[in-house]
Amino acid sequence: MIIQRYIVREIMSTFSATLFVLLLIIVGNTFVRLLGKVSGGGLPLDALGKLVFLGSINGLIKLVPIALLIGMMLAFGRFYRDHEISAMHSSGMGPKQFYKGIFLFVGPLTLLIAALTLFVIPDLERTSNNVKQEIKQRPEAAGIPVGEFMHSNAGDKRITLFVEDIDEKNVVMQRFFMHLQERDIKKKANKPEITADFNNNTADAEDDIDIILSAQQALLYIDPNNGNRIVKIENGSRYDNNKTTGQMSIFNFSEHGIHIPALEVNIKKDLEAEPTLTLLKQNDRESIAEIHWRLALIISAPVMALLAFPLSHTTPRQGRFGKLAFGILLYAVYANLIISGKSMIEDGKIPSWLGLWWAHLIFIALSMWLLYRQYGQRR
Repeated sequence: MIIQRYIVREIMSTFSATLFVLLLIIVGNTFVRLLGKVSGGGLPLDALGKLVFLGSINGLIKLVPIALLIGMMLAFGRFYRDHEISAMHSSGMGPKQFYKGIFLFVGPLTLLIAALTLFVIPDLERTSNNVKQEIKQRPEAAGIPVGEFMHSNAGDKRITLFVEDIDEKNVVMQRFFMHLQERDIKKKANKPEITADFNNNTADAEDDIDIILSAQQALLYIDPNNGNRIVKIENGSRYDNNKTTGQMSIFNFSEHGIHIPALEVNIKKDLEAEPTLTLLKQNDRESIAEIHWRLALIISAPVMALLAFPLSHTTPRQGRFGKLAFGILLYAVYANLIISGKSMIEDGKIPSWLGLWWAHLIFIALSMWLLYRQYGQRR
């Protein structure tokens, strides 16, 4: 029908424009936030584009429901302002005909969101985690700068590191130097002589030790067993100077490992990167909550489409944007119910069979009530 195609074209144009503007805001905020990490040394520059792209695709899907709500309200608001809705009503069009036109666009859009949410987004999450994991294995992620001294304190230990150069892949550190100062507290063996501690035959001995390491190259990697960051130093020498006893030990080595604390790089829970089919096979609350969350991202688009049509009803005095702020407020309530519901499923406060369906049903019922107020008496 020509009128329905006309409705689809108007909704598509306003939805696309709204989604583009919202996406620009999200991408801009993501870029500025990550650029701040780059300037602070917490994120390498070459990873900036990857993380912005992956975050933008993820944000794009989550923006579809609110963009659809705003776009439909703008489109139907123009219909009301130009009295086109009145002309359509006079020609015999009712809610069923309007919704046929609406879901000619929303139906394929929902299927696309379903495919992206259930299959593409988990892959994007895994890719993003892999990028962040690769960042964690770089020297700069461990707070090791190139060409300057780095000082760090951890308890009784004081570490000074220097790396002269790094290879083109930002992985292998060339001409590595480390100075470690630590105090080693040991228990003295029981001795018959009188000590300063009259209540105990043992006393603590404190050794002040200097350790100097120099090597041709070093490599930062993550221990797969415990996740600790280890610097593997190759072809170097170690000098141990015990200032308390005056002993000096010198030895050469081909490989030597040292634990290095790392800067914090946030990685999302692995559950968000799990394939949907894998989650369906698991029965724990967290997996069930994640399944309902993904379904909510899909269902929220048609729910917002149901709500947008009766909500966009305006009188000539109200203007095109009369109820837009109220619609955005309703979406905020809807989104908060979904987020809170996911947490309650994880905590066991909501049974898994109920999931987040109650939140969708509330807004579907609100849509039906608004629709009945406008068209119930006309039928």
